[in-house]
Amino acid sequence: MHSRLFLAAGLFALATAAAILTHNPTRGQDPAAPPKDLPPAILPATPIGPTTKGVVPATSAVSAARKPAPFDRFRKYDELPELTRELVFSTLRGMEWLSRLHQPNGRFVPGRNPALDTITDGDSFLHQAFGAFALARSAKVTGDEKYAVRAAQTILSLLAEAPKDASNPTLRAPTGSNRVTAAAFLAMAIYELPDAATELMTSGEELSQFLKTCCQPDGSVRCPTAGEPADAADGESCGPTLAALAMSNRAAPAKWKQEAVAQGLAYSRKVFRTGPNPHMIPWLTVAAAEAHNQTKDLAAAEFVFEMADWLSKLQYEGADRHRAAWRGGFASVADGKVAQVAPTIETASYAMALADACRTIRQMPSPDLGRYERYQAAAARALQFVTTLQYGEENTQHFAAHYRPALVGGFHPSASDGTLRVEHSAAAVASLSEFLVACADR
Repeated sequence: MHSRLFLAAGLFALATAAAILTHNPTRGQDPAAPPKDLPPAILPATPIGPTTKGVVPATSAVSAARKPAPFDRFRKYDELPELTRELVFSTLRGMEWLSRLHQPNGRFVPGRNPALDTITDGDSFLHQAFGAFALARSAKVTGDEKYAVRAAQTILSLLAEAPKDASNPTLRAPTGSNRVTAAAFLAMAIYELPDAATELMTSGEELSQFLKTCCQPDGSVRCPTAGEPADAADGESCGPTLAALAMSNRAAPAKWKQEAVAQGLAYSRKVFRTGPNPHMIPWLTVAAAEAHNQTKDLAAAEFVFEMADWLSKLQYEGADRHRAAWRGGFASVADGKVAQVAPTIETASYAMALADACRTIRQMPSPDLGRYERYQAAAARALQFVTTLQYGEENTQHFAAHYRPALVGGFHPSASDGTLRVEHSAAAVASLSEFLVACADR
């Protein structure tokens, strides 16, 4: 698939350009016609949600030409438990929305404001890389080459903004601000891509070499061109760096990567115990789960469980009828104190951490079934909340029929903010995908 991936990317760009040249500018469309780019598995669009019963789609066949994929075990929709079926449909629609947001130049549209019908501002390298990561994971989970091609296009466009170091051609890094985290997310997107071309894997190693220069002997992370540690505030930036190196070690094992991840996790565990913060948990959990799965390091698994246990205590149970809509979400932490505020799309990242904790338990020689069931239930509740932030057919009826396909499948940040942004839907898609693979009931 190495050379075929680049050929497919080129053909996709040509086909898109041809489509633009022949596009009919008329805005109206048949309101009964579903978006043409939705896969047969979710056509026609059915109102699936946490409070809505969906109709099982008629088509659930797997293409014989495609390689087997983890998602295949969920394709017999009528045999799935109700909750799993709802999460499956939510995942598929989120993947398709991300895919539709992809442009011929390789970048994602940064977002859309449905109230004003405008494209949002605030695009960034980091958000684009996160979108590529989510679409690459979509390709790995479903086996859909369309997602792989589009993720690779975004990666290639971002690599143009991450040149090699003139003094050290084995190293490359993004330009601009937040270089460490940006490099980490771009590397993770490459390593999550199935059957990535050799050239992309080489670029991933070059990004890893840059991250190596950021890892300090005490386990902290510091950009070599800046004086402040990247994780000085609360450890948030250390997680993506360690996760990227752990994924890099999975693809191309090296002793220095294992050592850097182990030292970084030990340092981050001290930071977490000193001032725990939910924002630092998701990517540190990815790093620790990867480290344990590769090396069976018990300390890494213990850190995963320590973070998951602490995080679970922040989850809203829905006992308060005035906050029933918050059920499954998580409280915030400010200045070391828990703040009872309305949950947001950040809940998706926390659900991903809990799913990774379940994955860690499954890899252990003596799995803790009780702990697994607690984490699985907490992750499921969290993702049920996340689905309430997704646009579907049932909650877009007040929009014009021709405009709904631009919204359906996307995730907005909160109940009070309906703006769509690529990074929010990317977080939801990445989390839902991880949950289905790691711990969903069949």
